[in-house]
Amino acid sequence: MTDGTDRAEAKAKQAAIHEKYAFWMDVSGKLALPLVTAIVALAGTYLTTKINEQNNVRETINQREQAESALRTQMFRELVSPVVGDLGASATADDNRPERLALLAEMLALNFHEHFELGPLMLYVDELPGQTTLNRNRMRSVARRVISRQLAVLGPAAATAATATCGKESSDVDIWLTSDASEPADKPQACQIAGEPDGKSAYFECSSVDRASEVLAPFTVSSKDCRDRLTILLADLDWANNSVRVVATSTPPSAQSTAGAQADANTIPEFVEFTLSPYAMPFSDNTLLRSGNRFGLYVRQIEPSREPCTPPACDPTTRLMRLSLIWFPRDFIPPRERPTDFEEIRKSLKL
Repeated sequence: MTDGTDRAEAKAKQAAIHEKYAFWMDVSGKLALPLVTAIVALAGTYLTTKINEQNNVRETINQREQAESALRTQMFRELVSPVVGDLGASATADDNRPERLALLAEMLALNFHEHFELGPLMLYVDELPGQTTLNRNRMRSVARRVISRQLAVLGPAAATAATATCGKESSDVDIWLTSDASEPADKPQACQIAGEPDGKSAYFECSSVDRASEVLAPFTVSSKDCRDRLTILLADLDWANNSVRVVATSTPPSAQSTAGAQADANTIPEFVEFTLSPYAMPFSDNTLLRSGNRFGLYVRQIEPSREPCTPPACDPTTRLMRLSLIWFPRDFIPPRERPTDFEEIRKSLKL
């Protein structure tokens, strides 16, 4: 009897458990569909809201870009037309034309320096007959502001390789040109390096005195990857126009080891000569070497920058020009220059 009673109780308990399980399964089944429907509805509403928000933001940005592009197009047309427009007798006779064109050139440089090479246009306005010294100084000041902006966008150059033999040398160098203020400003001057460069700066003494008997010592600087070494000479310094002739020769370190043998394209010295003006700007005025390194020289400071030149803010006895030699990052491509390394392009696009 006891065994039969235990089996009956066990069956009763098992039946009760099955009954509870069936009850909760029935309840869950009835609640599942509404819950799933509500969750799907909420998820759909959330996704729809997010998509609409993204579309609204995208549309707002597109409308803003279109409006800004239209405004800049109209502004560019209005600024360029007077500068490159009719230069006939009536336009030339306008006494205010040089001053007005200087103002327009400044506005062009400040607002469109990313897209256009404005150096030749600013130089043309600078050299207009009747252009005032005040306007020239203002334009050159604007050019230095643009140079600072563009160099800031470039960011720092690539770090020097750990195995580089020239790792102790600085790549970006300040070059200081000094001259006695008593010498005529409109007479070309030759520049001789003074002292030993410290790798971060170099000082040149410039004079219009005939130095034919002197041998001009070159100034050398290496790229950060040590693949190029520039030898720089400076001549024909013109204080009236704030310009200087630059002669630069790039010699790869491997060129010396291959002396007497047939040199390949990577060891051939490169020769570059140009006249550096205050309107040379990084995005447009730079030199690309065979190694892939790119450098540029820019006018960063002119003293005296004001008239009259009164101490202590200004030294009336000395003229000073500060140039900056910049090595560009390896991945820099000017806005108007197409990349030529198609192998790298194919790797980037995974083709």
